[in-house]
Amino acid sequence: MPDINCPLCGSMGQLSFSNEKHRFLSCDHCQGIFRDPGQILNLEQEKSRYLLHRNHLQDKGYLKFVSPILRAVRTGHPPGASGLDFGCGHTPVISEVLKDQDYIFDLYDPAFYPHRVFEGKTYDFITCCEVMEHFQHPKKEFDLLAGLLKPGGNLICMTSLYSEEIDFENWYYKNDPTHVFFYRKETLAYIARNWGFRHLKIEEPLLVFLK
Repeated sequence: MPDINCPLCGSMGQLSFSNEKHRFLSCDHCQGIFRDPGQILNLEQEKSRYLLHRNHLQDKGYLKFVSPILRAVRTGHPPGASGLDFGCGHTPVISEVLKDQDYIFDLYDPAFYPHRVFEGKTYDFITCCEVMEHFQHPKKEFDLLAGLLKPGGNLICMTSLYSEEIDFENWYYKNDPTHVFFYRKETLAYIARNWGFRHLKIEEPLLVFLK
C-alpha cells in the first residue's frame, strides 16, 4: 500500500485494519482512524445510501435519538439565536423542531441542500448530527466550521467515538461505507487545540466545542 497521510493532521497513516470489505488506517499523531481513500464513495453513491434513511418529524425514536442536540441548543442559546444545520440530510428534523421554537436556521448538505448559504455569515451555533464520521476531508471541514462560529458560539455534534475497549473488527459503525473517519477522545482534543476552541464537552455521543 502506498503512503497515505491522515486527512485531519497530515501525518503518515499506518494500516490498522483490513478485511475483504474495509481497510482503515490509524494516525499516531491525532489518533484519528480513516478509511483507505480508494474505498471512498462518490457523492451520488453516498446520496443513494442516505436516501435509505427514514428520519422524519413523526418518528418518535429518531426524535429521542437527536434529543441531546436539541437539549444542547436550548440550554446553550435563547430563542432567536442563529444556527446552521450542517449535513442536515434530506429531512432536516433538528432544524424543523427548533424553528418551531423560534430559533433561526440555515440548512446545508452537500447531497440535498448544496447551496452554500453560509458564505459571508457567522452563527451562534452549528449542529452536526451524525456527520463528522462522513468527513472525507476533515481538516477542510473543521476549518470551515470553526470560521462560521461567532465568538462564544458552539459546534454541537453527535458521533460514535472509538476507544480501545471496542472490538473494531465487530464494530457496526465501521460497516457503513459512508463512514470514513472515526475519532478518539484524543482526536477531539487535537481538534479543540488546533481550531481555537476554548472548551470541549464530551457526553457521548454528544460533543460540544465552544469557540
